Amino acid sequence: MRALLESAARKQSALIVGLDPTPGRLPKEISVLELAPHEATREFCRGILEAAAAEVAAVKLQSAYFERLGAKGIETYAALIEDAHDLGLPVISDVKRGDIGPTATAYAEAHLRVHGAECVTVNPYMGSDAILPFLEEARRMDRGGGVFVLVATSNPSADYIQNTGEPPVYERAARLVADLSSGGEYPDAGAVVGVTRPEVGRRVRELLPGTLFLAPGYGAQGGGASDVRALLDQRGGGVLVNSSRGILYAHEGSERDYREAAREAARSTREELKSAGVRC
Repeated sequence: MRALLESAARKQSALIVGLDPTPGRLPKEISVLELAPHEATREFCRGILEAAAAEVAAVKLQSAYFERLGAKGIETYAALIEDAHDLGLPVISDVKRGDIGPTATAYAEAHLRVHGAECVTVNPYMGSDAILPFLEEARRMDRGGGVFVLVATSNPSADYIQNTGEPPVYERAARLVADLSSGGEYPDAGAVVGVTRPEVGRRVRELLPGTLFLAPGYGAQGGGASDVRALLDQRGGGVLVNSSRGILYAHEGSERDYREAAREAARSTREELKSAGVRC
C-alpha cells in the first residue's frame, strides 16, 4: 500500500474521491456539449479529478459505472486511470471480484497489469483462493499497491451475512486478511471497513492493528468523521476514507460550476477528517 500511504502523507489527506458517474446526473456544463455517453463521462470525471487532485490521496473507480457503457466505457475507465496517474493520484479499482483460479488471475491481470490500477477490491467469500491471485499480481507489478478485502461493508443488510456465526463472518474475513498479509506495517492486504458500523469497525481494528482500511459509507451513506475514529489505529491513522456522491454531485442544487463545487467539497471533507484526528 506504499503508493497510497506516500500520497496521503504528501497531501496530508486521508480522503479518497470515488468516481461513480451516473449519466442522468451530469452537470449542465457537460450536458450542453451533446457528447456521446462515454465521452461525457470522461469529460465529467476528468474535471472532478483535476478539481480534487490537490485535496485527495487517491481515486477509486467503480468499474460498473463504466462497464455499463459498453466497450467505449471500458476505454473510458482505462483512460481515467491514466488521467489519475498524470495527476499523481494512485488508483483503486473497485471491482469486488471474487472468483478463483485462472479466472481470478485473468481479472487481476486485467485491472492491475493491463489497466494499471495500483489496488483492487476483492470479495473473500470463496476464501484465500479468491484473494491470492490478486495479491500475487500486485506483488509482481511492484507499484506499491495491493488488495482491499471486503471485511465489514457499509450497506444496511451487511449484518445478515457478516455478523452471523461464531466467530462472525466479518471476523473470519479479518483473520484471512491477517494470514495473507505480507508482514510489516500496513501490508499489501488491506480491509474494506465501512464507517457506518463503528462498533464492528472497532472490533476489526482490534484484529488488524497494523492494516490499512479503505472506509466507504462517509457522507451520503450516513457515516461521519466521529465514526471514522472507531477505525483508527493506535497512531490515529491507518484509514483512507472514500467519498463519492458528496464530491461528484456537490454542484447539485446550486449554480456553482461542478469543478468548483467538487474542489470545495473535497477540501471541506479533508479538513473534517483532520479535525476529527485522522492522521495521514
